[in-house]
Amino acid sequence: MLKEGRLHRSSTRIKPFLTAQNKHMRVEHVLSYIDDESHEFQSMENVVHIDEKWFNQDTNKRTYMLDEELPPQRDRKRKNFIPKTMFLAAVARPTYDFHRKCRWNGKIGIWALTEKYVAQRSSQYRPKGTICTRNIESIDREVGLDDSDEAQFSYSKITLSLISRRWTPTSSQLGWSIRLIFQPPNSPDLNVLDLGLFASMQSLQYRIPIYKITDLIDAVDDAYKTMSADTLDDIFLTLQSCMLCILKEDGGNQYKLPHMAKAKLRRANWF
Repeated sequence: MLKEGRLHRSSTRIKPFLTAQNKHMRVEHVLSYIDDESHEFQSMENVVHIDEKWFNQDTNKRTYMLDEELPPQRDRKRKNFIPKTMFLAAVARPTYDFHRKCRWNGKIGIWALTEKYVAQRSSQYRPKGTICTRNIESIDREVGLDDSDEAQFSYSKITLSLISRRWTPTSSQLGWSIRLIFQPPNSPDLNVLDLGLFASMQSLQYRIPIYKITDLIDAVDDAYKTMSADTLDDIFLTLQSCMLCILKEDGGNQYKLPHMAKAKLRRANWF
């Protein structure tokens, strides 16, 4: 029946279970981005998306080779426990800066939740006294209070608490109005980073051989810098498409995202 065309193959992914309260919060969140008079989406140019993600050092890969070639050797001590590191990223929608006469790419920064330490003993990999990098095992409110360039950040409510303590007191003096808005629970489709940016960065990072944590940090940082402003802007358009589908589904997530042909529209100068 599959060869005859009577059946077709389709792949599905598991989505978060939503309660009635979750659906109500999702609808309210979407409506907050719609203008009451024009009933159109706001530009979202004043919104910053912040989220965290675990980046694995390696994964199973598919390789294309000639008949006489051998696949590259890749091994780990334990296949089920591949090292990983958590990163915190912040992005906004790319916009044109009229003061500098250029386009801002929307990238604010990405930070690894790691710490530096001094090796107390010598080993076959490094001598005693070497400055090494490791993951932060315990995230608390004290993490992220360092004002140096290597300041670390925590996640979830702790992250918002740190941002509030850092920016809220000074924002009013600078003429800013900063509000911290929580993402609705069980709603990865309402965050630009979860919606596509992290997955795109992960695919770029997997192309680079990684053997230690510093290699992973460099690879993720390079993938973040490689992401173009058009790609980030396309994900914001996808976010608006998801919001429309959420309204049609009364807050549900069992929808099929429509294809917008964003690349074609961009070539036609619609964006």
